[in-house]
Amino acid sequence: MNLHQLRVFYAVTQHRSFSAAARALFMSQPAVSQQVRALEASLGVLLFDRSATPLALTEAGRALLASATAILHAEDEARRAIAEIRDASKAKLIVGANTTGGMYLLPRILRAFRAAQPSVELVLDIDATDAICERIHAALIDLALVGGPVDDRRLNAEPVVTDEVVLIASPDHPRAAAGSLTLTELARERLIVPEPRSRTRQAVERVLRQAGLRPQPAMELVGTEAVKKAVEANLGVAFVSAYAIEHEVRGGVLCRLAVEGLRLQRPLELVHRSTKYLTPAARRFRQFVRAYLAESAGVAPLT
Repeated sequence: MNLHQLRVFYAVTQHRSFSAAARALFMSQPAVSQQVRALEASLGVLLFDRSATPLALTEAGRALLASATAILHAEDEARRAIAEIRDASKAKLIVGANTTGGMYLLPRILRAFRAAQPSVELVLDIDATDAICERIHAALIDLALVGGPVDDRRLNAEPVVTDEVVLIASPDHPRAAAGSLTLTELARERLIVPEPRSRTRQAVERVLRQAGLRPQPAMELVGTEAVKKAVEANLGVAFVSAYAIEHEVRGGVLCRLAVEGLRLQRPLELVHRSTKYLTPAARRFRQFVRAYLAESAGVAPLT
């Protein structure tokens, strides 16, 4: 087994076709088939079910794909690190973020970083925190800004800013004028929530249980934007990051409701793999994020 065989195998898994993989690799189809057969021979297993349409992985193929993905991305990571050391203009940074960090906070940081470091190529990957952390571990992402706390010994997680999770409502909501409600009143509200894997939802449910409440969600939607739109239509109330509603609150389409005796704060954390070599660009970005969040108006740094 060698890296070239793994590259060919990976390409076939992505295209589910020997001919399509051959075109992507600028190889002949017989050459691609030969490399896959050689890899199968060296491992003593079949990697593809060739009778399936499209081409399907066997159990052994699925097992190898997980390792091959990590190996090939580690190779790419090593090449990028060496390329940057040889020529700083070739620096590339793959930055991950959960929805809160990726959609509402990180873009402004990336814009400022690009202005300060125009030679660094930036790639942004947005997903749920747990998915982003797995991609960091698999060497698919260099650093990420995600909702914490991140409890994973494989990762280094540094709290860099406080995120407040707030209750939002439509300006037409009966409690909008008062601007607050009690825990008892909250228990009677129609609560709109994001999908179960959302760290925001998990944090809210944990805090509400501690307060003695077990509200039943009236509506479950995918993503913060969908939740905000439902609240804007006065279909219920929801808990979201304060960063996610800055524009809507200023525009008067959403309002914040204080919940008496309830305050929910969490850290946003800068995360990278514990064993990862941070390139000069990655180190500059980490320092830039710290400084930006500490100095920018409207962003409260952790102390």
